[in-house]
Amino acid sequence: MNGGRRHDPEFLAESWLPGPWGYVLNRAAAPLVPFALARKIALPWGDFAYATRRRPREAALRNYARVLGRTIDDPFVERAARASFRHFALYIAEMLHVQGWDTRTVLERIEIEGEEHFEEAEALGKGVIFVSAHMGSAEVVAAVAVLRGYKITAVTERLRPDFVMDWAIACRAAMGIRLLPVERAGISLLRSLRRKEMVAFVIDAGIERGGGVPTTFFGRETVFPDGPARLARLSGAPIVFAVAARLPGGRFRAHIEPPMCFDGSRSPEGDARCLTQLASAFERYVRRYPGQWYAFREMWPD
Repeated sequence: MNGGRRHDPEFLAESWLPGPWGYVLNRAAAPLVPFALARKIALPWGDFAYATRRRPREAALRNYARVLGRTIDDPFVERAARASFRHFALYIAEMLHVQGWDTRTVLERIEIEGEEHFEEAEALGKGVIFVSAHMGSAEVVAAVAVLRGYKITAVTERLRPDFVMDWAIACRAAMGIRLLPVERAGISLLRSLRRKEMVAFVIDAGIERGGGVPTTFFGRETVFPDGPARLARLSGAPIVFAVAARLPGGRFRAHIEPPMCFDGSRSPEGDARCLTQLASAFERYVRRYPGQWYAFREMWPD
């Protein structure tokens, strides 16, 4: 294998068949472990991560203090931050386990609110810009889009160590999702939309990434990436925001918001209005499912 392209996501998605060894083992072993057991095993790891990962723990405490309107040492803030680590551990268990699910299993475990909004976006014939956040189960919300027959190109950051990136690429490729690094995704995303496909982003990248557009989130200014809004302006494609929340009993509820549609002549200043709408939608679901937001990045300037 060409070492120079060893971690090129497009190369990996096309060339590793059936995938890296870790993914192959994951796919074979997932059906052998009951989902309820996988979730129980995951929870102590969430507590361990909360106790040992100082930087993301402190970021979560500061973010939840803002969300809850309390001080950082308030017990409610501590419980919310700890819950986010436990939910993230459940997400990792789901990421491992969903690889062994068939279509019937996915449909049995998920409720979908607003699926008709996908149809509204599809009717425009310009592809769909799918936006979500580091919240709930990304695996499940992606499965909803895949079940509708979409080919998806998703923007991602580089994961470390490298074998984790390999595994994530293989998992997504098996679902029909191509991962692209954020720094060189622009032209590929426009081409995907012209083929009437779906492109995917997350909006809570944190203030440390830089760039983006100032946006009000929970009553205070922060910065959200402007990629979805710029792409909507250039392509005329609608933006659809969605999250999949975790319910008791190993079930999920996907929430799909109405499409936000913009014409190609819209001025760049309109990007801020677009991101304000996205921030408002995201804020509603953080309030509804607070512990399911993985708030491990600084979201507001000090």
